[in-house]
Amino acid sequence: MPAGPDLTEADADALEPIRRHYADDPLLKAGAIKLMADGVIETHTAAMLEPYANKPITGVSNFTPEALTRTVTMLDARGWQIWIHAIGDRAIRMSLDAFEAAAKTNPAPARGRRHRIEHIESIDPADIPRFGRLGVIASMQPFHANPDPDLGAVWSANLGPEWAARGWMWQSIVAAGGHLAFGSDWPVVPLDPRAGLQVAVNRLSPDAEPPGGWIPSERLRLTKAIDAYTSGAAYASFDEQRKGTLARGMLADIVILTNDVFEAPPERVLDTQVAVTIFDGKIVYDRTNAATE
Repeated sequence: MPAGPDLTEADADALEPIRRHYADDPLLKAGAIKLMADGVIETHTAAMLEPYANKPITGVSNFTPEALTRTVTMLDARGWQIWIHAIGDRAIRMSLDAFEAAAKTNPAPARGRRHRIEHIESIDPADIPRFGRLGVIASMQPFHANPDPDLGAVWSANLGPEWAARGWMWQSIVAAGGHLAFGSDWPVVPLDPRAGLQVAVNRLSPDAEPPGGWIPSERLRLTKAIDAYTSGAAYASFDEQRKGTLARGMLADIVILTNDVFEAPPERVLDTQVAVTIFDGKIVYDRTNAATE
């Protein structure tokens, strides 16, 4: 559920019955609050540390640093998991500062914190190690980094070459000890995780552009990218005890592919198709049957 800088102690207390009612269900639960720290780079509303390359502004911050720290500390004290939409490097730094301040002020809950920053499109390198040190989840959506013409014409042009070279630094976050969780951000981008895997492991568009990949140093190994979509995402929602891995007793939500993606070259990840989809232990899609209907 979303919340803003004007959230009061009384408002936070009023949310508690909702959390108790939807406490812990495999399909629906309430236990997280999302804050919007800034906007997006495409409209110059992501909060940046320095002015944009093509416009003399630093974006829009929906919170002052003090208001964000106050809100995060208040919610953290009540045991909420906090997600913060933060795309620009200033918003990311403010969010990490707020999480760090809350951890110094409040005792840790029994289950731990696992607060998250969503998107993390352009980050100052000095803040990369803080994810691992603070235990903040890097919740990212790989297909946002699809290097299509729009990425160069708008996103990269707004930032300029120095900042654009810091785009979606998931490998750097992992290498510095951070927890990574992948998702789609559907309906903004396609729901199909294969599209995200293509970008995560290759830093290439579906048309294999640009040659050599876009910021190829940020490529992930396929196993790590799949982990981010599965066990990493389960950990990010406090659900690693029941989903995210193939093991006895775990929820049987499984996709079987037509090819062994670990045997094929990484750049061929889009060649595989879905053969069978199993949800809650039941087959809900079979490619063979679908082809004959």
